[in-house]
Amino acid sequence: MKKIFVVFCTLFLLVGCVTQDLSIENRHKITTVTILPASFSEQQFKYTSMDQAWGAGLGAGAGVAVGMASDSSKVATSAMAGVGVAAGAKVADGGASSPRQAILLNLQRNEIDPRQLFKQLLEARISAEHLFKVEPEGGRADAHIEFVVSEWGFALKNYSAELYPTVGIVATMKLGDAVVWRNFETVTAFSEGNVQAYTPQEYATNPEALRSALQNAFELVIAKLMADLNQ
Repeated sequence: MKKIFVVFCTLFLLVGCVTQDLSIENRHKITTVTILPASFSEQQFKYTSMDQAWGAGLGAGAGVAVGMASDSSKVATSAMAGVGVAAGAKVADGGASSPRQAILLNLQRNEIDPRQLFKQLLEARISAEHLFKVEPEGGRADAHIEFVVSEWGFALKNYSAELYPTVGIVATMKLGDAVVWRNFETVTAFSEGNVQAYTPQEYATNPEALRSALQNAFELVIAKLMADLNQ
């Protein structure tokens, strides 16, 4: 768990995140906000299963055995990214070449859009807590909140067959061009309340399981961001 936390901290440092509380003065200036969609890109989608963990270890070991120490890290990285874990392996889902790709295809085919799901959940939470009035994009809001998603996906916990949703996100509120609040939060496989876990096959073939797991992780990270905003 410590290693996972260090990785997330490193990612946030790379995107230049410095936390900033919302001052009382700026809070009084803001009554309406617009929520901009977060970008959940395929490049930031991380998938780590037992098969990949084994593949990474075996691949790196084989590289060292033949005197290719310089390439072993590339083998491990490729395996952990869900590429070529088992040569020629196919997922029975219409051409997906890996479980990672099959999950992304399941999202696409069933029109599960993480950007909209996260945005809708956050808007509903802000409205329910009467923190600000949410205005649609293009409206005349006092401020807007934008996001940088450093990582999202699914990871195993210890040696579990099931995978848990994960997300790391930087949130920034701007009043005009001025940053008035910024914070980052994460949900890992070990986070309290992260209990929606399914096998890779279920994520690849069951859209409701996929949607439910992502929604639970998003609700957890949103609760953390709301706690930050309410400080």
